[in-house]
Amino acid sequence: MVVATKLLARKQFIDTGKQFNMIAASWIQFMIHDWINHLESTQQIELNAPREVVGQCPLKSFKFYKTKEFDTGLSDIKKGHHNTRTPWWDGSVIYGNNLRELWQVRTFKDGKLKIAKDGDIRNNWIGVSTLQALFIQEHNAICDTLKKEYHDLDDEHLYRHARLVTSAVIAKIHTIDWTIELLKTDTLAAAMRINWHGVLGKRFKETVGHVGGAVLGGLVGLKKPNNHGVPYSLTEEFTSVYRMHSLLPDQLFIRDVNSKLGPNKSPRLSKKVDMINLIGKNGETELSEIGFITQMVSMGHQACGALELWNYPMWLRDIVPQNMDGTDRVDHVDLPSLEIYRDRERNVARYNEFRRSLLLIPISKWEDLTDDIEAIDTLREVYNDDIEQLDLLVGMAAEKKIKGFAISETAFIIFVTMASRRLEADRFFTSDYNEEVYTKKGLEWINTTESLKDVLNRHYPEMTDTWMNSTSAFSVWDASPEPRNHVPLYFRVPK
Repeated sequence: MVVATKLLARKQFIDTGKQFNMIAASWIQFMIHDWINHLESTQQIELNAPREVVGQCPLKSFKFYKTKEFDTGLSDIKKGHHNTRTPWWDGSVIYGNNLRELWQVRTFKDGKLKIAKDGDIRNNWIGVSTLQALFIQEHNAICDTLKKEYHDLDDEHLYRHARLVTSAVIAKIHTIDWTIELLKTDTLAAAMRINWHGVLGKRFKETVGHVGGAVLGGLVGLKKPNNHGVPYSLTEEFTSVYRMHSLLPDQLFIRDVNSKLGPNKSPRLSKKVDMINLIGKNGETELSEIGFITQMVSMGHQACGALELWNYPMWLRDIVPQNMDGTDRVDHVDLPSLEIYRDRERNVARYNEFRRSLLLIPISKWEDLTDDIEAIDTLREVYNDDIEQLDLLVGMAAEKKIKGFAISETAFIIFVTMASRRLEADRFFTSDYNEEVYTKKGLEWINTTESLKDVLNRHYPEMTDTWMNSTSAFSVWDASPEPRNHVPLYFRVPK
């Protein structure tokens, strides 16, 4: 609670400029709901604010459940934790993680899905719900296309093929659209496209097929999965670097889509809604009043928060967590304090040791981390001038960032490792990425989708034409489009 109060709690909102918008912030929570949720135990813990910060803490104390520990059966890592979500890129954020959840969203007619009132809304907000609704539409549109092309496919086969195609579209958007906007450099744009298409490029791969190994042909379409000798899972380190609640602002700015457009296709601001009112079931009620188009346009035109010190939303320091069924719990929690506790509880290394384990240079003094004098003084005070005690979340927020990166270098190493591993370990992106499993029409659908903007164009063509000035749907929509560069991406000299 001391760390959260003195180093994380927002003083004044810092945004990401035009680089990253609220759709981008919603997207990463959309992905987290596809990948990770720790099973809790029945044992409760209570944290009490120390005297030195009690007056600055919205909650003087709070209770929560410990993470449930399991024996791993391994000699080196004896204890682990259970992930209640599927760690694969399988679209479980819309399809659910088990048969019961899946049956809630299926119509059992023509392979299609419905928007379930009791779907995945746990610890959710309406930005994520909007993306869930969009990709349910995407799934159903794929079903229509497959049914028209393959008359003999029954409900079950239409569903299964459409799920694979939708999941691949989501994975592709994350790889070559969202991540490229997050790490805004030509080098990373090239690297992420090589991950999917290979050095030989998209056109060659579509014409000739997958040729060569991962470099020439890309990870997608490899002859067999590669686990590198370790069964696939998502690690605690992966969970830790995705603690990105500072992306969230204090209010969502709702735009009037019926207003006369301002500069760069920007609609008039109609009202501001506190983010605390857009969470869980109350948020779903608010979304039904706002409407899908207004919500998406509003998020598109609003910059998200920056991953910096003193930028963690104060409203998340007194928030109601939810049970697995989406019902509210009795005890409020202080989320930044809880996140610091969770990393310590799950034995995630502190910042310096974390960097050593990634073969990165650790800091030897606070000035290696940041040039901000106030930050250095506060870090010294909180950690008793012991750099080895620095928490990972705080270190990543304080860290000097690479130009163009919205995240720290430390987080980036985990990002880039797992971005590849999620694809190359999965048979549905390697040995089973073929016409027999996906259908020819399904692969065509994936190949012609390069961005979230393509998905929006498919279902709401007027949205991008009318309100989006930017090149990517993940950049602030009134940003200038990317200037045309006549030098091919793979031949550009890094700046």
